[in-house]
Amino acid sequence: MTKQTWKYFATSVLLLGFALSASPSLAQSLFIGSHSRAGERTEQRTGNLAGPSSLEQSPVPGTLSVINFGTIDFPGAPDSAAFSLNNKGQVVGGYGPDLNVTLADSGFVLTKDSFKIINFPGAAQTESIGINNAGEVVGSYIDLAGNFHGFTLVTGVYSSLDFPGAVFTIAIGINDSGEITGGYTDSSNVTHGFSLAGGIYTSIDPPGSTFTEAGGINKSGEIVGDYTDSSGNFHGFLLAGGIFTTIDFPGAASNQLAGINDLGVVVGAYGDGNPPFFQQHGYVFYKGQYLSVDVPFVGAGATAVTGINKSGQIEGFYIDTALREYGFTATFVP
Repeated sequence: MTKQTWKYFATSVLLLGFALSASPSLAQSLFIGSHSRAGERTEQRTGNLAGPSSLEQSPVPGTLSVINFGTIDFPGAPDSAAFSLNNKGQVVGGYGPDLNVTLADSGFVLTKDSFKIINFPGAAQTESIGINNAGEVVGSYIDLAGNFHGFTLVTGVYSSLDFPGAVFTIAIGINDSGEITGGYTDSSNVTHGFSLAGGIYTSIDPPGSTFTEAGGINKSGEIVGDYTDSSGNFHGFLLAGGIFTTIDFPGAASNQLAGINDLGVVVGAYGDGNPPFFQQHGYVFYKGQYLSVDVPFVGAGATAVTGINKSGQIEGFYIDTALREYGFTATFVP
């Protein structure tokens, strides 16, 4: 896999294919209407979470719902995204003008309304992607030669992480046992998922897959991620007890799973086949039920749900008609 291909598959958007596939002019032509929250956004870039949108609907008893949408923006940054969170409500993500190009310019950890900047020492760019309840962070960075590596940040100490023999590595998830998940590209340009536990790396590849990335992992060691089949179709998967289960939003053209909480609630994104975005909608999967999730902000063009904690707090990002990227938070109600 070339650097350019890896950039498409595993950049600021965390998982395979969330990246943009069209120009701003095309996006403007397909998503009509101004961004009604643009004025609010200038005021929101203070490190505080925005309040719920007046456009969202109240939950209906007996049905899955997502409520209390708000935005997460790093102060002064042109683009921000939230990728994951722990049960304490700490959020990790990234920000900067390169967010839609390669990786974020810098990562962050948001604790209540305070941002902490994450930059791997000597790296050109850094992105924080996963966090456990101990506050241990994993993510990816680009070195000065343009190569992708995973990293961990534990008790203030940064460590580089590379799957043995890999050309590129990205770390995505970490649970309370310290087991890490992610993706790597081997010397034959094939991309695989992986887990790292007790210093031992294990490749993760659903049967028949040609591309795999492992995303979130919960305290039970259940892993979600995405893969492509031999026909080039994109699917989400759950790996539990050594058994792979495909989880695809009904009727979707493409699917990816990004996060799973300790109760087994899964989140991700799916595509409906309409350009300019590869994935247009987020979704939640819980006890056999699917719920499509779109932020209720006028002008939003695509939504991805990337993390969920035990309390049902979800995180993710959305892209507006000007191709600006913003983090968001909301609450899942089963």
